[in-house]
Amino acid sequence: MKRMLFGILVMVGLVLLTCSEPPSDPPSNDGNNNKPDYRAMVQITGTGTGSFLMGSPVGEVNRNSDETQWLVKLSNFKISKYPVTQEWFQDVMGYNPSFFVGANLPVEEVTWFDAIEFCNKLSELQNLEPVYYIDVITRNSFGNITNATVTELSWDNSGYRLPTEAQWEYACRAGTTTPFNWGTNQITSDQANFNATASLYNGSPVGVYRARTTPVDIFPANAWRLHDMHGNVFEWCWDWYGTYPTTVQLDYKGASSGSGRVLRGGGYYNGGGQLRSAFRVRNAPFDVVSRIGGFRVVAP
Repeated sequence: MKRMLFGILVMVGLVLLTCSEPPSDPPSNDGNNNKPDYRAMVQITGTGTGSFLMGSPVGEVNRNSDETQWLVKLSNFKISKYPVTQEWFQDVMGYNPSFFVGANLPVEEVTWFDAIEFCNKLSELQNLEPVYYIDVITRNSFGNITNATVTELSWDNSGYRLPTEAQWEYACRAGTTTPFNWGTNQITSDQANFNATASLYNGSPVGVYRARTTPVDIFPANAWRLHDMHGNVFEWCWDWYGTYPTTVQLDYKGASSGSGRVLRGGGYYNGGGQLRSAFRVRNAPFDVVSRIGGFRVVAP
């Protein structure tokens, strides 16, 4: 059965309505008292002459049928160290659609179209060549784009763009092949922001459910210095959702069309199995993915 985020939202709706104040969060892992650069980009070395195995092995717990493993070749790219924060989004876009408000919280309640517009505006602010052309048709009262036409100008332009699904998973895994990028088959609430009181993954210990987003820097980074690749908010990718190819491809950008755009990473009210590196969901590009949909950006 095809999975949509709507089903996930329904299952947790009652919990959200009755949650109490969240427990205190673990301390920041930056190792100093300086404010992190929430707009930092991290250089990711591609696969070179080799390839990267995307998807999950047959024996992985909670594996879904759309995670069939296949080989991908990737060029070098940069990716934002953190999900886009509300402060960064506000500075670029001039508004903040988020439900949970805080400068260093991830922006959420953004449509895929909003994420595309952010990429273009950020490119223009830095005098870079936009990767997309977006013709905005309608917005809602909060400023979200609910209908637009997006055209790719050139993938080789110097501006910002959304990560492809392959880039996202490659960056998330940081060389690991396990369900989570710390190299194990379990997950705890000290490692990511998720619901650690229900749907415990593969015998993982019971933890806390914070019932909201958390600052983007408080959990440990993966081996490539990227934070929040698991949990906190789902992250929009460029790709239309579709079946993976069966042959090796370079810089694969997803299906040519589909019923929704891909989101990755899991969110604060999901169980551990939905935070796995290979887990995929999709939603319509005009959907704000209530309280849990954010994104990060990439550049050449």
